[in-house]
Amino acid sequence: MQTLAAIQIPNIHFSNLVIIKIPSRLKTSGIGRSQPLLSFSPFLDKPELCIFSLLRFYIGFTSDLRRAGNDSLFISHRAPHGPVSAQTLARWVKLEMSAAGIDTSIFSAHSTRHASTSFANLKDIRRTAGWSSSSQVFARFYNRSIFREPTFQNTILSRS
Repeated sequence: MQTLAAIQIPNIHFSNLVIIKIPSRLKTSGIGRSQPLLSFSPFLDKPELCIFSLLRFYIGFTSDLRRAGNDSLFISHRAPHGPVSAQTLARWVKLEMSAAGIDTSIFSAHSTRHASTSFANLKDIRRTAGWSSSSQVFARFYNRSIFREPTFQNTILSRS
């Protein structure tokens, strides 16, 4: 959630895909490690799940709520609509997971990261996150067995 809370609108660039640079130092940042760079292509098969389109819409929708100097992507829904913390984002994600019927006693907001990378190539996951092959953070928190019951993904995608 720290990565999401660090996203600033001036660091979001739209072209044929959206690229989000995160120059802020994060807890996973280290000397000589590259900072996160997120990229999303338009997802035309299911526009309601398209991060590219939804991000563009959200930025436009919230533009009038932002005060000068507030460049954080995620802002509070309550006035004065300031930037939200990683903890607030985690709470929002947990509320949405619960509303989708996901058992939040098993899955947390932070397990979405694990679920989203469960079928990705291990080498690519480490490279993208800036982790070395001997990363203890990865070994301790993310290299876990996959929860095989399809409820998580089916619940999310069936809501679309």
